Amino acid sequence: MAKAELQEIGLMKIEFGEFIEVISGEGDGISKGSQLAIGINALSLKGENIDASMAMGDASVSATVIDEGLATLEVSVTLRTDDGAFVRATWSGRAYLGEGLVATAPTFRTADERYKWLNRVQAVGAGEEDIAAGKLVYRLYDVKLISEPELLHS
Repeated sequence: MAKAELQEIGLMKIEFGEFIEVISGEGDGISKGSQLAIGINALSLKGENIDASMAMGDASVSATVIDEGLATLEVSVTLRTDDGAFVRATWSGRAYLGEGLVATAPTFRTADERYKWLNRVQAVGAGEEDIAAGKLVYRLYDVKLISEPELLHS
């Protein structure tokens, strides 16, 4: 058994692009709701140990509305740090549309020695969105695991 503590990584800001309804969620054979492809015009991640932005136009965002007011998210993007490293970020999550809140679970991959610490990070993100303004801001946290071996023997 283990417990977890959250350590802040930084603030991620996203500016949305176009929203395209790929599947309307209407009609025969559609078991899920509407599926959207969402463009990202800009993305940045700034914190004590990282300053990065979207490296190129490769951001992929898929949102599926599964219930009124609830959507699932799948996102991937390549980041470039201010000192030239590339980092791949992917995450899944939930958007609580009526409340403007978003919860995510990002992971990162990089070969750059300066940022290899990100390869071990399981992050969680707490976000707030304003769809009308086309903006989403996440506070990202690293989930630090703490062993509790005594719980295995109780």
